[in-house]
Amino acid sequence: MSELANNETMLVQLQQWQQSGWLGALDVALARMVTTAPLSDAAQTNSSEVIALMTALLSYQVMRGHVCLHLDTLLSDPHELLGLSPRQFAQTETLTQTPADCLAKVTVADIQQAFAASPAVAVVGAAPSSDDLSEPLVYAQGALYLRRFWLYEQRIASQLRGRMKSGAFEAVPGATLNTMLNELFPLEAPTTAATTSAIERVPWQKLACANTLRSRFSVITGGPGTGKTYTVVRLLAMLQRLAMQQGGQALKIRLAAPTGKAAARLKESIQNALDEMRVAPQFAAWQDTFNAISSDSLTLHKLLGTQQHTRAFRYHQGNPLSLDVLVIDEASMVDIEMMDAILAALPKHAQLVLLGDKDQLASVEAGAVLGQLCAGAEAGRYRQQSFDYLQSVSKARLPMQLFDSEGPEYLQHVVMLRVSRRFDGRSGIGHLAHALNTGDLPRISELLKAQDDARLFTDIRLLTPGFRDDDTPLAREQQLLESLRLVCLQGFATYWQTIESRRPAADAQDTEIEHWARDVLKAYAGFQLLSPIRDGVFGVEGLNHQVERWLTFMPKPSQWYEGRPVMVTQNDYSLNLRNGDIGMVLTWPRDGRERVVFVDSEGRLRWILPSRLRQVETVFAMTVHKSQGSEFAHTVMVMPSTDNAVLCRELIYTGVTRAAEQLTMVVPRWQVLEQAVSRQTSRAGNLNL
Repeated sequence: MSELANNETMLVQLQQWQQSGWLGALDVALARMVTTAPLSDAAQTNSSEVIALMTALLSYQVMRGHVCLHLDTLLSDPHELLGLSPRQFAQTETLTQTPADCLAKVTVADIQQAFAASPAVAVVGAAPSSDDLSEPLVYAQGALYLRRFWLYEQRIASQLRGRMKSGAFEAVPGATLNTMLNELFPLEAPTTAATTSAIERVPWQKLACANTLRSRFSVITGGPGTGKTYTVVRLLAMLQRLAMQQGGQALKIRLAAPTGKAAARLKESIQNALDEMRVAPQFAAWQDTFNAISSDSLTLHKLLGTQQHTRAFRYHQGNPLSLDVLVIDEASMVDIEMMDAILAALPKHAQLVLLGDKDQLASVEAGAVLGQLCAGAEAGRYRQQSFDYLQSVSKARLPMQLFDSEGPEYLQHVVMLRVSRRFDGRSGIGHLAHALNTGDLPRISELLKAQDDARLFTDIRLLTPGFRDDDTPLAREQQLLESLRLVCLQGFATYWQTIESRRPAADAQDTEIEHWARDVLKAYAGFQLLSPIRDGVFGVEGLNHQVERWLTFMPKPSQWYEGRPVMVTQNDYSLNLRNGDIGMVLTWPRDGRERVVFVDSEGRLRWILPSRLRQVETVFAMTVHKSQGSEFAHTVMVMPSTDNAVLCRELIYTGVTRAAEQLTMVVPRWQVLEQAVSRQTSRAGNLNL
């Protein structure tokens, strides 16, 4: 085996990297722990150094959201995979080696030999063993795992394979199926429209509903406005009616989402859809079915029964959930550990439906389950049986480009909605989202940089500083901040006017106070600043500080001033508040005291004294990650002035698509936006289905 570390031990090298700021203390501690066990006699002298290096890098990648560390990819371009730049090492004179320097001295064979010799690594072959592994690390399929993440992946794959085999309604006669589908989806795109493509003429919402009946697991993915809620409420009606016809007993359906905010939005969307269908004459025969559907939605943590001070849940394999159908919205936010817990708690007969946008940011924690389940969904890749089945319920011909006789099994259970009702051909936001997804920099420039008198679309706007020769960087920054100040004054004035103009009297009834609070929260949701980062002038912290200074019309006699929007930053089970919940400080009309009003995941208002809130922050601006599951009428997406490793295509796309009606892009330096769009995130994982 080749030499790895010359005169220094690898642990000393790792500590240097930790001191430089890019490696964490936990990464080094884990490397130290796994190299304390004695090596086998066959091990060569620097095997422990290989193990220490690989363990630290794996731990670092897990913290960045990856499930495993692929050796081939790591050795081919270490710094690209690890998201490191040469500048990070050039600025630290004490560093003698970079990760690339160390890895240049070993081969995949060297690393595999070290794994085989180490009691800390379980080397798993093609037929993996089960949960009885005791080693902290697992090497399988060319990748290194922390044991628990390998077990998560194995259990998820096993559960999903089982659920893909059959479904409760797969034997429904074709005539019955088509009759119901035609009633629920009466409109299909015209089959000969010259203005749409063949793929756009396919009734994807109808096909998604039909495809879900074929097994106990399915995915419906699509961008904003493609009709995921429209589809799922009709799917629930169909499942409920089939069950009532077959056995006479209604299904127990549960709706859930990763965050309280997403759960509340899911409930509102489902309830609105049901209300519309209940008054539509064409659905007169479905009223009993609609009445058997509840719009109640809750967070995944509440569904599973969070237990304080433990990772375990109340519901698990030995104590499964009592339900027949589980629909999870915003599934891109579900990490691998949570997905494992959900599948473990599902009864064997239950049906699981995942909804989400595969192009959004993945979960904050490790894993990108929805992304892996939807890999290749654009191409369809439907096998003959799937293709024929979907064609049988579509009046429009399915393009043959969607056919693939060797398509993977998991894609037979995925339908991608492809036509956005929110972002149609006249929507600049929709065009920009598409350009971001495809990394089309010239198109992005064309959409954003057009002058006001030649703008292609009125729903997108660019704020960027001018570049005169005599301008300093500070002058350009101040120029941009002044433009942003004017936008914020106009945007945030709306909800403050709602507070002032509709304030109830001291003797107002509860319903009047509730309507006022809801109107304020709705008005606040009409305008939002987003940033990819926390630090700096254009980060969340800097923007929140600036906005508080700019809003001079809002009196601020104390920390808890009326009109201050706050976000919960840590779960508070005693108050039933979750990380990401947003509230508003309002003066309670009857006693003149400030309280913070929240809407919980069940849609109820909760008035809480500020003294009871421990972990909250002002949220005129929020990170893009925190905005997932939300939409705002006018979104202001603020880019940082310097490149950052967190910037990527998926992050910008997620921020842009939070805008429902108007988008303002604030770009201090165009090069930073180009670098972000060119950086596409791919989370490592081997979810083999």
